[in-house]
Amino acid sequence: MPRQKPTGPTALSEIVRDRSVRLAAGLAVAVAIPVAVLFSFQFRSLNAIEETSSVVLRQLSKDTADGLANAIEDGLKGPHIQVLLRVVRARTEPLDLPWIEPIYVQNLEASPFVDAFYVWSTIGPPHQTNRLLAIDRDPPVQGELMPSSRFHEDRDVAGVILPRIRELASFRRAIVAFQVSLHGRPTYVQAQIRFDDDAMRQRINSFQAFTVDAERLRTKHLPALIRAKLGSTRGPTGFPPLQVTLVDERNAPIFHSGPEPAEAFIDERAFPVVFFDRQLLEYSAPLETHRDVWRIRVGYGNVPVEQIVAASTRPQKVLMAILALTLALGVFFVSRSAAREVRLAELKSNFVSSVSHDLKTPLALIQLFAETLELGRQKSNERAMEYYRIINSEARKLTRLIDNILDFSKMEAGLRPYKVGLQDIGEVTQRVLAALQSQFTQNQFKVSFEQPRPVPPVMIDADAVEQAIENLLTNAMKYSADSRDIAVRVGTQDGHVCVSVIDHGIGIPRRDQRKIFRKFYRIETDAVTGPQGCGLGLAIVDHTMRGHGGHVRVESEPNRGSTFTLCFPIPRGVLTDEAHSSDRGRAADAARTA
Repeated sequence: MPRQKPTGPTALSEIVRDRSVRLAAGLAVAVAIPVAVLFSFQFRSLNAIEETSSVVLRQLSKDTADGLANAIEDGLKGPHIQVLLRVVRARTEPLDLPWIEPIYVQNLEASPFVDAFYVWSTIGPPHQTNRLLAIDRDPPVQGELMPSSRFHEDRDVAGVILPRIRELASFRRAIVAFQVSLHGRPTYVQAQIRFDDDAMRQRINSFQAFTVDAERLRTKHLPALIRAKLGSTRGPTGFPPLQVTLVDERNAPIFHSGPEPAEAFIDERAFPVVFFDRQLLEYSAPLETHRDVWRIRVGYGNVPVEQIVAASTRPQKVLMAILALTLALGVFFVSRSAAREVRLAELKSNFVSSVSHDLKTPLALIQLFAETLELGRQKSNERAMEYYRIINSEARKLTRLIDNILDFSKMEAGLRPYKVGLQDIGEVTQRVLAALQSQFTQNQFKVSFEQPRPVPPVMIDADAVEQAIENLLTNAMKYSADSRDIAVRVGTQDGHVCVSVIDHGIGIPRRDQRKIFRKFYRIETDAVTGPQGCGLGLAIVDHTMRGHGGHVRVESEPNRGSTFTLCFPIPRGVLTDEAHSSDRGRAADAARTA
């Protein structure tokens, strides 16, 4: 039977003194400390990677936003710098069309968003002055001013932009930019005006201008520029790509590189839709003219950077958690196995000590009373008969102990045969009671037997079952403490024939009732004195019952006694006449408790 667990400080000291617990704890600590240190450094490294990745992603977003805004501004102001500023006053006053033409043609190719370049001057040959001369992307048409060149007079455009430029010239600004409708399409116009007197700016001598189709700039040219710029941007691997959204002044999406326009962004850059350096805005006219301000928004979709970097390290953290759990389980099972081995070694050592004690005590009594009889020192025949009974009782104890050891050894090896046949379990129980009667009398136990009605015969090995019942009765006497009443009942229940042994002794806590069928496990309590057996009795009982297809059940409460019940199945049909135990050491799993 199992060792009852002490409580309070005694229980703690008992656990500390347990070598198996100390071994398991030492092994767990020896593995846990370096693993914990390793995992701590690894988690700190992952946190540092997250911080670094966050900085890198934010810097990439910032650099991309700056680069795109600068690329757009540089692209838009290219015609102004490369054409309007390059064609100096000396080439327009008077007009030098052969010199100007290649510059305009070259910049039409370099600036795909420009539809046409225009020049107008009051100084030059009569057939060129006061005429708006244009070079555009369309092939020359009949009736052009100069058949040998691409310049032609565009009266339709002149009727729209000349009045507007003259109006804006009143503000005395060198650069004018405005929007008009040309050929039914919204168009940006930018012109550089040259006055007769740079100080007074009273009369226009000449101007150069170019036009940009607003819709094509919005839907074609700027998206193409952004795509080209993004194509050369390489982000760190393992992270989602940057997404760019271009919105107009009404926050309406013009372009987006992702599957859909992102609502969240990290960086935003605004730029006016003008075709000169923004620092010159204060010199453009009129100051009150509305400027479209568009915005470049850069981010990683609608996912914050914190979530992105956390997602990048999440697989490593999950893997580390799985590894930690695996190591913990491994340490747990190894520690548990090592603790069991240590505990088993201690139990075997205690078993050898107990067996030695249990062998010596009966042998000493047999030797004592045998010498007394041999020397004729008995005072009467009644005393001699009492000595004979003691010798016989102690010899039976020795026989039972040796049988238990031998039978358990066979059961552990799976070699214990059971020669079964139909038997009356009531008669088998009564034979055991009769054989133990001298021990009951010697120890002053009152044993009652109850069998209210006949029970059906069962297929059992009579010798093995007698040994099981004898072990239960022996335990009942051993752990009855001051109580001297034992009841034995035979009956049927739930399709089984049952033998119950009932005592009123120390009882067994419910948490320990499954442990009592483990090999070498015994109760150690102050309520029991003297030898307590070798811890094999109940293990043999459990093996025997499982070998017969039945089970053993225990019902017990501390200080209120215990009831052990052997349940044998009632046979149905034809049964074999021999069964074997093949339950190598699995007694605890088959024991049933109420």
